[in-house]
Amino acid sequence: MKNILFIAVILLAVTHPFYAQKVEITPQYGYQVGAKYNYYGGYLKLKSSDQYGLTFGVNATDDITVEFMWAQQNTGIRIKDFQFAPQETDLTDVVVNHYQIGAMHMFGYSEARPFFGLTAGWSTFNPDVEIYNGTTTFTLGVSGGLKYFFTDRIGIRIQSQLLMPVSWGGVYVGGGGGGVTAGGSILQLNFTGGLIIGLGN
Repeated sequence: MKNILFIAVILLAVTHPFYAQKVEITPQYGYQVGAKYNYYGGYLKLKSSDQYGLTFGVNATDDITVEFMWAQQNTGIRIKDFQFAPQETDLTDVVVNHYQIGAMHMFGYSEARPFFGLTAGWSTFNPDVEIYNGTTTFTLGVSGGLKYFFTDRIGIRIQSQLLMPVSWGGVYVGGGGGGVTAGGSILQLNFTGGLIIGLGN
């Protein structure tokens, strides 16, 4: 519910200056490829899972769209640590939310329009197990794909996106007086598709 309210506030703020422009709302669903972070003494794995979210775009020109994107992944973390967990073990489930703002450039003038986008924003990682701390990181994004329009208002969007949280981690593993805190940068690749709903002029 908090995510929905937050997105609604963002959409209202973004749409107000562009009320005369065409806007696109795209609910999306897809697959998030797992990621692995190696550290001295072991590694952490963010498991592959499905992903869902929403992209909201305002057409600044015929070729440039300013976009806000939210995506959520419900997944799990596994660990292998040579001292504390010598066998790969489930550590905790985690909810990952990505928030991105940026620009997308479309090419061509037919119903099928390839695109390339650059975004920046933040990601939140919230473990289910309370002893592990959640974290918020600065995240960069690169995307590419295709839009196909059946009409001026309705189309489909398929894309791949690479998200790059700059600093991820903060998971402490250990017992007694020792332990390890693991964190770093990871790459998260996803593949999604969705229905484009066009509004405005």
